[in-house]
Amino acid sequence: MDINLSFYKNAFEFLEVAGPFLYTKETVNNLILGVSERLVKDPEAFKNPFFATVTDESGQIVLVAVMTPPHNLILAGGDQFDVGISVLIAHLQAEQIAIPGVIGPVEIADHFVQTWKGLQLENSTVGMNQRVYELRRVRMPEQVPGEFWGAREEDVPTVAVWLQAFEEEAIGKCNDLDLERAERLVENDNVFVWLNKGQPRAMAIKLRPIAHSVTIGGVYTPPEYRRQGYATALVAHLSQHLLDQGYQFVNLFTDLSNPTSNSIYKKIGFHPVCDFRMYEITGSLADPDGLS
Repeated sequence: MDINLSFYKNAFEFLEVAGPFLYTKETVNNLILGVSERLVKDPEAFKNPFFATVTDESGQIVLVAVMTPPHNLILAGGDQFDVGISVLIAHLQAEQIAIPGVIGPVEIADHFVQTWKGLQLENSTVGMNQRVYELRRVRMPEQVPGEFWGAREEDVPTVAVWLQAFEEEAIGKCNDLDLERAERLVENDNVFVWLNKGQPRAMAIKLRPIAHSVTIGGVYTPPEYRRQGYATALVAHLSQHLLDQGYQFVNLFTDLSNPTSNSIYKKIGFHPVCDFRMYEITGSLADPDGLS
């Protein structure tokens, strides 16, 4: 089979080729599309992005890859994705392109890692098993005390603390408190909270607006406010707010190790579309001993 690996200088050129393929499954591909569309609007959002497609002898796309260092390599593909993986890995190896990890639909991510290990490049560990959901119609939960509200300037310190806590709890990242990031998200009207008695009780973030959909992420409730329905009410009202803005559907990722959140999202109208797997890769092609 004649396989062709192509690279692109920027997100615009990449989406000109890969966009029609990716948008046929917009929810499944919302991560790779969201990153790419952001780079079309703001080419300086990430440094040294990597864009690649693999096509078969008929010119049909079988595999797509995007990476914005130091973030994971994001993969998407069609039914014959496997024929493109070895070609992509051979290029990464030849060019000594380091990858910290990989994320994609389970079958694609698993095949990539199995091939990766087969070439004795590095070890890998599962970072997270995820599920991507889609919602087109909201089922509002029972009345929860409080109200849906866009985060305000005075909420920035709370948002910064909650972002830090969310990332430590959800993905194991112990990042420094980032007030500038929180302020930027609030100023751009991306952060929403559930208020009760005038105080924020839960947070959710609008992410990755793309052609027909938008993602909800960063859903966080401090431990002392959990099991009171705040996050459920917030996500339901935010989903309706986004649909009212004109998005055709809303999507989100969940951690499959958290059955509570998966159950909650189903109750308000989200349905599962695809399972994802994220792998962390030990060491790198540029640093085979993993000492960097």
